[in-house]
Amino acid sequence: MTNIGKLYGIGVGPGDPELLTLKAVRVLKEADIVAIPKSKEESDSIALSIVKGAVDLAKKETLELMFPMTKDKAVLRKARERAADAICERLKAGNDVACITLGDPMFYSTFSYLIPPVRERLPKVEIEIVPGVSSVMASAALTVTPLTEADERIAVIPATYESDKIRHILETFDTVVLMKVSRVFEKILGLLNELGLKENAVFIERCGGENQRVVRDLDSLKGEKLDYLSMVIVKRGS
Repeated sequence: MTNIGKLYGIGVGPGDPELLTLKAVRVLKEADIVAIPKSKEESDSIALSIVKGAVDLAKKETLELMFPMTKDKAVLRKARERAADAICERLKAGNDVACITLGDPMFYSTFSYLIPPVRERLPKVEIEIVPGVSSVMASAALTVTPLTEADERIAVIPATYESDKIRHILETFDTVVLMKVSRVFEKILGLLNELGLKENAVFIERCGGENQRVVRDLDSLKGEKLDYLSMVIVKRGS
């Protein structure tokens, strides 16, 4: 009987190939198959473009895993089931599969949703996580913003939360990182204005990528169509 292959969750960082860890590069070179989660809206996978900057995949088998950009739980569940089926088919054939993901596999990552269905199908499969640099840490470094000091507390949340919840979090925590701000930026800007925190905030878009930018004058972004890979860091007292 063929031995079951090993599944790796590989964090490839936020955009800069130089932020790939040595272990990530080694595993990607050694794996039989590289799995590439991507949305239907993406013409090319950002995670794959990062990997190509450090690893030659020309002779490597790749497996695209399609995930729609939706909040429909039924649609998402079906996409994850299909992805798990495709991965397990390769694992059962004895292939090691390295699934790449932006940032870190255990932090707001598509890969984390694949773990349960893969384990349901292959209970004895070995899964190893190779941590990556998250966009939060990379953005803090880019903007030279200490996220926490001494007894300070930090919250990292999707900006799509209800306004009342975000308001409470902004009033409670010393540092707040608001992810996925592109579609709700005007709402976030209004809250920051109301709480007197606008001057304490910094906007980061596509951190680590070729088109990365940092904007401290948040008002200048009004009416602009913002990239999906954007966030706002708010540090009280900064």
